[in-house]
Amino acid sequence: MSFQERQLAQIVRDFMEAYDLAEDIASSLYSGDLEFEAVRSLVSESEHSALYRLKEETHALFRFDQTASKEELQAEELFDLAVGALFHEAMRFREGYYLTTQYGPRLDSMMQAGVARGPLAISFRRAFEAGRQRMRESAAESRELFDETRDQLLIVLQHLPNSRAVARSLVENPALTERVFGESLRDLLASIFGSASKGYRLALDGLIESGHFGTALHWLERDRNEEIGAFRPGELSFIRGMKAHYEGSPSQALDHLEQWILKSDAQPCAWRRVAARAIEYAVNNGEAELTQRGAELARALRNSPEQAAGNAETETVT
Repeated sequence: MSFQERQLAQIVRDFMEAYDLAEDIASSLYSGDLEFEAVRSLVSESEHSALYRLKEETHALFRFDQTASKEELQAEELFDLAVGALFHEAMRFREGYYLTTQYGPRLDSMMQAGVARGPLAISFRRAFEAGRQRMRESAAESRELFDETRDQLLIVLQHLPNSRAVARSLVENPALTERVFGESLRDLLASIFGSASKGYRLALDGLIESGHFGTALHWLERDRNEEIGAFRPGELSFIRGMKAHYEGSPSQALDHLEQWILKSDAQPCAWRRVAARAIEYAVNNGEAELTQRGAELARALRNSPEQAAGNAETETVT
């Protein structure tokens, strides 16, 4: 997995977080119960702010990209500029909100008490009204800009149709992804990766590659209808076996891995390596029965057609 893919996946996560926060802020603003802490979570000059992180990430990734094509660079540059504009528009909203909610009520109290009057109080009142107007304008501008920036992000993502990290960032929270992009996860994955099943496959392969077997199995069970065609039963046995191994259940691990070894024709080299380690662990740390079963499975794994073909190829090269 390349550095660019990992960074872009984080950009996707932070954009979706910022978009969702902005929607909540707009709703709270018009219902009259907006808290400043929510605004600060969206935009500030620190990494606690989703938009600040997003701005820094896009600047770091896209302004120094030496590998992209001209078309990709243009898409990335436009997205980078849009994120910068979003940040500054949101800061404008924050300043207007702070001015009107923190200073405005205090001035009203002083004017009612008669301790604030004359030209200065009138000037302050005009400044607060102007701030309130800027806040409303910025809220409307930000919402429209968020939608347009989201559409540009989709164009950027379509230039990486085989990214496991990007696929994972979209699949891990389907409800949020669908709220932000305004379409079903299935349709979104198809638009980026060519098909929904390919998108799921990339996301799940990324989890498996990182050793997150429990999460991979949870996704498969959660999105069973969505991922039809992405994984076959034998492959599921591999995932269940490795999950059992990492949960400290060598007997269950061998049960599932046996199903995978004997009945599945999908045995990538990376999977075989981690399965061999799990079987070796059962052999060395289990009871006599597990030791015998593990030894038999290890032999079956070594003698399977894919492994034999791999060995023959190695010998030919040598």
